[in-house]
Amino acid sequence: MQRGIPGSRANFGGVRRIDTLDLEAVRPNWLTAGAIRLGMLSLFIVVTAMVRPHLTHASAGWLVLAGVVFAVVATGVFASATRRVALRLPFLDAPRRMTDAVLLVLRRVGLPLVGLAFFPVWTFVYIGIWWVHPHDAFRGLAEHPRFADFFYTAVSTAFISPPGDIVAHSRGARAATMIEMLTAFALVTAYAGSFLELGRERRRATEAAGSDAAPEDRSTAD
Repeated sequence: MQRGIPGSRANFGGVRRIDTLDLEAVRPNWLTAGAIRLGMLSLFIVVTAMVRPHLTHASAGWLVLAGVVFAVVATGVFASATRRVALRLPFLDAPRRMTDAVLLVLRRVGLPLVGLAFFPVWTFVYIGIWWVHPHDAFRGLAEHPRFADFFYTAVSTAFISPPGDIVAHSRGARAATMIEMLTAFALVTAYAGSFLELGRERRRATEAAGSDAAPEDRSTAD
């Protein structure tokens, strides 16, 4: 009894069966996770940019206080995660252990999720600068600017493209702008370097495994 559709190429083995396809090789897990994280960051940026309430001098002060608390909590969480990872690493050298732990944590968290903390921190920094010098810190802001205005400045500056309609005017604002661009560049470099370091470790492990297997092959041949 003939099975399948008469004349179909599948009857002669010309078509690969679906259950033999390696779907993991076609779509890596890290790509899916990265897309989800990037989507979360994009949604966060859109929602924050839509914040409508205007800031007063008093409300800006409370926001600066909230930003300090947020920065302390975020730093504590990152330091705790880094310490846990460092304790599991086999290196005896403490500076090397901490460096590798920082790179591992950055790689696990992912750059988009790091942006969820990076952008708000610098938003609070710019709000604090405006709170100290409301009439001289920036040019292009309304008398009562929105939170979204400072967030827009922080995100644009992080990509080394400060906005043209909101300009840092005071020395403190200009210094903060340059520091943010430097820290953003250093963060991206460290994140990319973590993958390069992972590739070197894998090559070393492969070479070590190959060198260990070579004496065994020679002994078997003898």
